[in-house]
Amino acid sequence: MLTMQYRIVLPTDYPMEIIERRIAERGHLTDGLSGLAFKAYLYAIKGEPGALFNAYAPFYLWRTAEGMRDFLSGPGFAALSESFGRPIVNGAVAWFGEWKGEAEAARHAVIERLSLAAVESLAARRTAEEDWGRTRLQDANTLAAASAFDPSTWLLTRIVLLREAPDNLALGCEHYRVGRVSRGAE
Repeated sequence: MLTMQYRIVLPTDYPMEIIERRIAERGHLTDGLSGLAFKAYLYAIKGEPGALFNAYAPFYLWRTAEGMRDFLSGPGFAALSESFGRPIVNGAVAWFGEWKGEAEAARHAVIERLSLAAVESLAARRTAEEDWGRTRLQDANTLAAASAFDPSTWLLTRIVLLREAPDNLALGCEHYRVGRVSRGAE
C-alpha cells in the first residue's frame, strides 16, 4: 500500500464554504476508484486547534501504485490542478493501513509527522507502527489509521480518522476536518 497527500494552502480570507461545497458536489467521483483503499477529503480552517492556515489537503491510501498513477494522470487531478495549480504530491510506503466498516462517518483527522533516526531499525519501527495502528483502532473514536514512511526524506506520517474532534492535540500534530471519505473498489 501507498499513501499520498497534497496540501493546498489558501488565503486567510478564503471562504472555506467553497471547499466544503466542492467536496459535497465532487466527492462521490472517487467512490469505487480502482486501486484506492480510501480517500479522506481533509480541510483545515485557520484558527481552529491544530490549523495554522486554511487548507485543502486530501489524504489517500492506495492499494496499488497503478491506481495512484492513473488518478494523478486522470481527469480528477487535472481538474484540481486547473482550479488551484498543480500541487506537490507527497507519497510514502505504508507500514500500516486499516479502517473500520463505518470509516465514512469520520469528521476529523489528526496527522503526525516524525523523523526516522538513521540508527533506527526499520524492521523494528515497522512492527511498532503496526502495533500503534492496531492500538489506535481499539479506540471507539478512531475509524481508520495509517502509518507510512518516505524513504527519500525518512519522514514518518501517521494519520487517524476520527468520529469526534480529539480531546487533546499533541504538539506539532495537524488537525483537519473530514468533509467526506470515499472508498475505492474492493
